[in-house]
Amino acid sequence: MEIRNEEYQKVIEKFPEVISLEGDNCHLLLKINHNNLLELDFRKYPRKMKANLINRKGHKFKLSRIVSSLRYWNQKSVVTVVEVIEEILLLIDNLKLDQIMIKKEFLDGLIDICQKKHPLKMRGILGVKKGVVSEYIVPSRACTDTSKDFEFLGTSCTIPLDFSYEGTFISRPSGDLSTNEKLKEIFKKRRFTMLLAHPYNLSTNIKCFDASGRILKHIIID
Repeated sequence: MEIRNEEYQKVIEKFPEVISLEGDNCHLLLKINHNNLLELDFRKYPRKMKANLINRKGHKFKLSRIVSSLRYWNQKSVVTVVEVIEEILLLIDNLKLDQIMIKKEFLDGLIDICQKKHPLKMRGILGVKKGVVSEYIVPSRACTDTSKDFEFLGTSCTIPLDFSYEGTFISRPSGDLSTNEKLKEIFKKRRFTMLLAHPYNLSTNIKCFDASGRILKHIIID
């Protein structure tokens, strides 16, 4: 119980506006905006906590699959409740502001791969950890349908069905970042798609799109 009380003190210090549900300091509500509340349940901490978004109609949306801190919960190296809240708020801000955050070290590595493979076209899947794009997965041949020019997730595919793999990556050796109908179909497969064009090494060589084809602002962070 002591560790849960310590977590509660950290939460109210950072977010003094939280409300305890039925007087339980390990079951809280935090107002996100006029339409949504964040429900936090860490009554079994350090076992995996629960987090849900609740809309005005009272409908709940579980966050355990899309928040990396919850998805990869490990009792031997647990994160604090405050860290989970901050990741959720960052995720909400990214969605609200139509932006994608990309880790610079990861992007440098991706650029290096594209430059070494040029003029070959690179395709893959992007993983998001704590709200930041930071992982690149190359589909195996079992995942690839050449007639569709992108991955086909069949029964023999080695890519895990993990909700952290929110993005699609495609390099453009031609240097062209324009879209077409084939790309728009690819956009629909995941939450966002990143195009990286030759010579690959400038921020202006990157474009990110959401599932409907709208351009997302990309932010490169250290």
